[in-house]
Amino acid sequence: MTPTSPQEPAPLEARGVAWAAGERFVLLDLDVTLRPGELLLLSGHNGAGKTSLLDVLRGERPVDRGAVLLQGVPLPEVAVHELPRHVASLHHRPGLYFDLTGRENLTLMAALCGHTLSVAEVEAALTRVGLEPAAWDRRVRHYSRGMKQRTGLARVLVSGARVWLLDEPSTGLDPAGRATLAQVLRDARDEGRAVMVVTHDPELIALADRHLVLRGGQVHEGAL
Repeated sequence: MTPTSPQEPAPLEARGVAWAAGERFVLLDLDVTLRPGELLLLSGHNGAGKTSLLDVLRGERPVDRGAVLLQGVPLPEVAVHELPRHVASLHHRPGLYFDLTGRENLTLMAALCGHTLSVAEVEAALTRVGLEPAAWDRRVRHYSRGMKQRTGLARVLVSGARVWLLDEPSTGLDPAGRATLAQVLRDARDEGRAVMVVTHDPELIALADRHLVLRGGQVHEGAL
């Protein structure tokens, strides 16, 4: 893990964040710091607010109190089109364009992040996540659940983002797919990316450098 120096702002940080669903506070004055070169495990019981926290960190839910900082800059001051360049997400529903092919999904994602990918770079990303070449030019609507998840992971790779927020990323993956995901996360850590993952997968849990438990709207250090 590469620590953040006192002079260097954290890649992503929540300070005193509170967010309410109706009259109930789901997140209550919590502090979270994602560090470069660290895989941070987030856990909590069903309904604890794990997905809500990820949504807040990626700017999809405005906070009621506190601030989320991207490299020291409050999210409201970051242009919406700039966010995908810095923060990449993977949900258990990977957010693909079903009428596009695997190749086209990756090319579009890279363009949204300000990158132009060569054919070789697109193919390298699809190969890295274990998607078979025969599927690269098929529409995603014809993919299996696991193939869609692999393609979603490839979209994270081509974004070039330094922060990854992953919500149950192994959903739908077979053992080979879970092993591929684990290797991608090891590589991300070695590359100095800051990764937060919500997962029940023992193999991914074993990779974590730090464990936070979300309980009562706040985060607590947990044992690994």
